[in-house]
Amino acid sequence: MKQHIKSLLNSAMLRGVRKGLFEGKALILMLHRIAPIDFNKLPANENMKVDPQFLESFIIDMKNKGYQFISIDELITSLCNHSLKEKSICITIDDGYKDNFEYGFEIFRKYEIPFCVYMCAAFLDKTADMWWFGLEDFLLQNDKINFNGQDMIIDTLEAKNNAFLKLRNELICHINDYSNATEIMDKYKIHYNPKEYHDLALSVDEVKSMIGGGLLTIGHHTYSHPIFNNLTNDQIKQDVFKANEFFKQTFNEIPSHFAYPFGSRVEVSKQHFDLIKELGFKSATTTRFGSIFDAHKSHLHSLPRVFFDDSFKMESVFNFRKQRVVTQ
Repeated sequence: MKQHIKSLLNSAMLRGVRKGLFEGKALILMLHRIAPIDFNKLPANENMKVDPQFLESFIIDMKNKGYQFISIDELITSLCNHSLKEKSICITIDDGYKDNFEYGFEIFRKYEIPFCVYMCAAFLDKTADMWWFGLEDFLLQNDKINFNGQDMIIDTLEAKNNAFLKLRNELICHINDYSNATEIMDKYKIHYNPKEYHDLALSVDEVKSMIGGGLLTIGHHTYSHPIFNNLTNDQIKQDVFKANEFFKQTFNEIPSHFAYPFGSRVEVSKQHFDLIKELGFKSATTTRFGSIFDAHKSHLHSLPRVFFDDSFKMESVFNFRKQRVVTQ
């Protein structure tokens, strides 16, 4: 019966009904990087990019279809005031990569699109260990590796990408935050220099330049990008407070909107939503898939988002899913 209902909801005949059920009033889009795809790199990392031309085409298309782009501040305020308008889109970007400035900012400024960058303070502070790039380059430079005592032949891009995914899943279980990544990687005989990747992150001057454009909201993405379920609440607080100090000293403000570094059901739970609310943040976004409804006023610290890349189609947002109003 459940499968039959799902088939009906996904049928072309009932597309309008499905859209009405799951459309909501707004979407919070989740981006990471804005840059042309490099087909000589590993798809596992390149999939975090959206091509600038695709982003610009999407903005034009949505504007022509009557959608409005709003800031995270406007979205939260409207939710609380019961005044959120339909067909609203909020663009959020995680981590704080330099290409947000190099490619994204020009597009946002051209079409006057507000956007929020949830910044990992370690990126800006040039202390982050972007181990996923170190792992990628290590695999690209080698055609054979030893993993857990077994030799793996990785002489094609596909084989290297598969090895990356396997190693990433293994490593992420042991890497609590960016501070212990090199130590863990060394145990797997994967050697790299974290400083070689610092230029991939935004600089403070670039952020200040975007602030001057009046479109950027600085969001909070912790200091070291930890997995919350790997830490105690006190450890999470210490990391957040360290980021607070950096933001206060650098920009004379502490961001009021938060994004969980890893925001799926596996990595964060209600105790973390309560903690972030207790720390005074106005809102917090997850990586859980869903649209924004008026009912999310009661769940401001567990808001769903929709991942945005070159394969994004608006129709996919309205596909059948278990929950209409995604919260916890």
